Amino acid sequence: MRILQLTKKVPYPIKDGEVIGIINLTIGFAGHGHFVHVLSLNTNKHHFNVAELPAAIAALGKFEAVDIHTDVTISGALKNLFTNSSYNVERFYSKAFEQLIYNTIVNEPFDFILLEGIYLMRYIDAIKAARKASKHNQHILIVQRPQNVEYKIWERLAEQEQQPLKRFYLSFLAKRMKAFELKMMNEADVFIPVSQTDLDIFQSHGCNLYSKAIPTGYVFDTLPPIEYSAETNTVAFIGGMDWMPNREGVEWFLDEVWDNVLAVLPDAKFYLAGRNFPDEIKSLKQQGVFIVGEVEDAKQFIQSHAVSIVPLFAGSGMRVKIVEAMAWGRAIVSTSIGAESLAYTHQKDILIADTASDFANAIIAVLQSAETRKKLGENAQLLIAEKYDNRKISSAIVEFVNSRP
Repeated sequence: MRILQLTKKVPYPIKDGEVIGIINLTIGFAGHGHFVHVLSLNTNKHHFNVAELPAAIAALGKFEAVDIHTDVTISGALKNLFTNSSYNVERFYSKAFEQLIYNTIVNEPFDFILLEGIYLMRYIDAIKAARKASKHNQHILIVQRPQNVEYKIWERLAEQEQQPLKRFYLSFLAKRMKAFELKMMNEADVFIPVSQTDLDIFQSHGCNLYSKAIPTGYVFDTLPPIEYSAETNTVAFIGGMDWMPNREGVEWFLDEVWDNVLAVLPDAKFYLAGRNFPDEIKSLKQQGVFIVGEVEDAKQFIQSHAVSIVPLFAGSGMRVKIVEAMAWGRAIVSTSIGAESLAYTHQKDILIADTASDFANAIIAVLQSAETRKKLGENAQLLIAEKYDNRKISSAIVEFVNSRP
């Protein structure tokens, strides 16, 4: 089969959850013998020259990208107040990218088009026009694959915000995003979100497309052997600090949880890794806290610490980093929202805690017991092998699209 995959960022370097989810599907499709043509926006924040892709990635298919600046500006935000569009979505619109999509669909045959995320639905009119104009693709299926329910992220952020003006603006962004998502949810032909939770939300709002929830997978031939960290008193978090839910979750952990851990385990250490740290976190001086910043090898970072945490209170979709950490056999403590959409069993393959005291107690329990760490890690690996094998997931997407009546 020939698949056209549209993305809002170049799927390399393979560091954040969104890129992992995208490139894993590309790997899965190519591994089943399908040809994949990837068209990407190349944002200034995550810019990468596709001509410099490693040979192993470039061999997966054909990659093209269009540069775009997506920075939030005060003037842009103010101007958007007087329109009916979502500022978050409009920042990812490029006339040049729209033209590339149109020309590609008109001139090349495909079996289906996969839109990776709601932002690509901004181009749906051009996609449909190209489909109509093409000699090859007049009956091609358009597949929307939401990575999350975007408006839910902004609603949750607004609910937690204490500053009135900021809370008002976050609520405003949530309403605009919700209007866009609900308008677009029936504009494709097939709807494949990454979680049943998200699918239930969309269907409760009237999504009536041919739909199925299919999660993000993990790429492996055989699951790696579990490597236990030399230090048994360390806690780790990895995630981009330019994603607001990550930043607010980390701030909550530092403000509300960490001192409770230290009260019982004064020698405990917290290592914080990721991109784009704000200055107030970079310069943080707090007992037992170590700011690592961006790391080259996320696997090595996670495996070198006893427990991984996911302290999220906003977000939607699926946390790909949890899937990876589970595949590596790590013990994980997460909030319910952080682990939302995973097929987990609390106290079997992950520990779930939603209050500061419960979160601290869960971390303490894991740090104090090698047996608990071992049990959680082994069960987590078994869960990934059963539910999140990327080969099965990429095949399931193709099969579901082909089964559309």
